[in-house]
Amino acid sequence: MPDITLYFANGACSLASHILLEETGVPYKAVRMHLTPRGVESVDGTISHEAYCKIHHAGLVPALAVDGEVITESIAILGFIASLKPEKHWEGKTAIERAKVYQWLSWTVGTLHGLAYGMMLRPDRVSVNPDDNPKIREKGRGVVHAAYTRIDKALVDREFLVGDSDTLADFYLVPFWHWAGRNDIDMSPYPNYTRLVKRIEAKETAARALKNESVTPADR
Repeated sequence: MPDITLYFANGACSLASHILLEETGVPYKAVRMHLTPRGVESVDGTISHEAYCKIHHAGLVPALAVDGEVITESIAILGFIASLKPEKHWEGKTAIERAKVYQWLSWTVGTLHGLAYGMMLRPDRVSVNPDDNPKIREKGRGVVHAAYTRIDKALVDREFLVGDSDTLADFYLVPFWHWAGRNDIDMSPYPNYTRLVKRIEAKETAARALKNESVTPADR
């Protein structure tokens, strides 16, 4: 088995990679990172931001070190983890399913994470004028709701986003359900999305990752 180290932060998008690693049953090391005034550093103080930037070029999470090689970007990391257990078909069971899985992943990364939550949490990336921040945040909130609506509609009468079993697309939705609570977003209009997250978090593997990251499960 490869020597694997996951660099993560509590409740960040790296939660999906953390859950999936637990699902594999493959041994790995998890290094907890957090944001400091200097940038992202390890919680235990052993990895400074400067040192971490030598691991992840942008100093962000997640990062996955595999036998000394570093993989960044959630889609790439999830794809690698899926390759450890091909019999699980986490990338889909057919070529079409695989395309659909990566279609959902690309949209979640670009629209829900990058655009919607980017506008809400980092409006300074959109405008250098602080007076614009409230409008940018509100616009981002609207994009979040539109994204959650799309997810919820896709899950009407369906247990999984793609095919008939869990895929990377399903796992990657988990952290963004939890981000809603942190940002005062009511999830009651999205019962199908909530049902998916509760189902995944009912797994012992997911429960271990959630506990490790001090994330309260969706069913509590």
